[in-house]
Amino acid sequence: MNEEFIIGRSFGTADYIVFGALIAISIAIGIFFAIKDKRHNTSVNYFLGDRKLKALPLGLSFVVTFQSSVIMLGSPAEVYVYGLQYAVQVIGVMASFYLASLIVVPIFHPLNVTSVYEYYQLRYGTKSVRYLGVVLGVSYYTLYMGVVLFGTALALQSTTGLPIWISIVTFAAAATLYTSIGGIKAVIWTDVFQSFVMLGGILAVIIKSTVSAGGPAKVGHISNDRINLFNFNPDPTIRHTFWTLVIGTIPQFFYPAITQAGVQRIMSTPHSNVARRMLYIAAPIYCIVWVVVMFEGLSVFAYYSLRGCDPLASGQISNPNQIIPFTILEMFHNLHGMPGLFIAALAAASLSTISSGLSGLAAVTCVDILKVLKPDINDQKSTNISKLFVVMYGIISASVAFFLSNVKGPLGEILAGFTGAVAGPETGMFLVSVFFRRSRPKAVFFATCVGLVVSLWLIFGQTFSSDLTRTPYLPLGPTDECPTSKKNGSYTIYLENTQTINTSTVSIAWSSAASKALESKQLSGLKVFYSISYMYFHLIGTIITIIVAVIGSIIPLPIQKQRAMVDERCILPLSIFIPSICRRMYRRKEQVKLNGFVEDENEDMLKEEKSTSI
Repeated sequence: MNEEFIIGRSFGTADYIVFGALIAISIAIGIFFAIKDKRHNTSVNYFLGDRKLKALPLGLSFVVTFQSSVIMLGSPAEVYVYGLQYAVQVIGVMASFYLASLIVVPIFHPLNVTSVYEYYQLRYGTKSVRYLGVVLGVSYYTLYMGVVLFGTALALQSTTGLPIWISIVTFAAAATLYTSIGGIKAVIWTDVFQSFVMLGGILAVIIKSTVSAGGPAKVGHISNDRINLFNFNPDPTIRHTFWTLVIGTIPQFFYPAITQAGVQRIMSTPHSNVARRMLYIAAPIYCIVWVVVMFEGLSVFAYYSLRGCDPLASGQISNPNQIIPFTILEMFHNLHGMPGLFIAALAAASLSTISSGLSGLAAVTCVDILKVLKPDINDQKSTNISKLFVVMYGIISASVAFFLSNVKGPLGEILAGFTGAVAGPETGMFLVSVFFRRSRPKAVFFATCVGLVVSLWLIFGQTFSSDLTRTPYLPLGPTDECPTSKKNGSYTIYLENTQTINTSTVSIAWSSAASKALESKQLSGLKVFYSISYMYFHLIGTIITIIVAVIGSIIPLPIQKQRAMVDERCILPLSIFIPSICRRMYRRKEQVKLNGFVEDENEDMLKEEKSTSI
């Protein structure tokens, strides 16, 4: 057996120290702010940091809040098996953040709200749309936190052997503790600390794999077939094209800005210019991190191709999402503490998402439920109760994660799809409320429900349709240098401290998937609808909600049911999409016309006066 392929999968003392240090420092930050703000225990300070937070830490927090462990595990895996095309999303990301600065900031910041759903109360004067938003938002974040907890615990189990239940309890308890005692300030500054840990873990893999592969140029040469950035085919059933990745990304990344976590960061700034600056800082940072993890996938593929032992093709791993944890343990098994750094980075990504979700859900429950039911409640008392809400949602999210760990089959995929189904209609509900003055609460309520039903129908149809298959992987790396023992036509991979894995059917399964994918192109009717790229799910939910809401709002009302006056602070003109330089040029042109008209009128008056005097 070739000794250089033996992988020591044990998690050493140094690794546990590095991992434990992350948890300890995160909790310490929460304790620091709990002591620091002990005499200033108000809801504005607890949820919004007294609206005095700076753009840079908020921008970093915004980025890591909406990355989670998905970008640490899923994005490099995407490039490893499907190529670099996923990086085209940065165009849509930049556009969505810019749109958020144009739309979300000027709507929410002047209103001085704490909960995002207070906007709907001000916009319509009724509670129906507000509480529909509350239900959707709470459902989204509760399920999302559960999925993140479970995914991280699963990755930890595969790398360290740590039981899933211990990981779930540890992460949920740590995030709940520092969020409940330290409030939004603890969340923000913990996110800042965790962002550097995440970056360190990512760069460690890139540097090691790139150096081992012979440098960036060698990585590009070996991974040439994966540098497939631009596919301009307009077919919406193709998984990834330029259009699905750019157009489909815009509503997906606009949505975080209208979630409770996003609005809390906008409202934590002293004025709207700082809030815009936060988004302008977050956008390029997000895109840079995105491109970096894309290159991580390429470098890891080149690393294994050069070694002649692709772990996915050889069956050493069964899921692409395992590629990064597997790589960490192979590359750094002799360097104590480095596997711990990666696990700490993965934990940091998860903790940032969970803590932001806990803070946001507590704020929503306090403002939209507690203070509505008890409007005269003391501010300090409501803040203390909100800390209990954080604990409550921490327990709920851990319960969802435990539920997922005991379910076989595609439920985790369905729940992840459900969060996307919620986000699309909620985006449509917000946009139609902001830009369509005549929108009515009942029409918007009904339209959002329709958008939710159609989105779920599409997701469930795609999940359970037997005629549809996933897009096949690009050709994987060679396996001729893997240490194997051939027996009866199959290959058995020997790993130190692990079980052996039979991989005789890997190439056959891949070929079968490819042929089935080609057959799916002949589908018709509902099957075509179900085969739409998942990147369009959010957009479809948004568009359906807007169309149904507009149609329902333009139906004439009886005279006795005419709509109430609209609060002008809650709507925006479509002219905000016209570049400011064009608006200034137009106003200047109109002013010139007006001045010319005034001069002509004055001349006429002078002539009339002269003729009268004569």
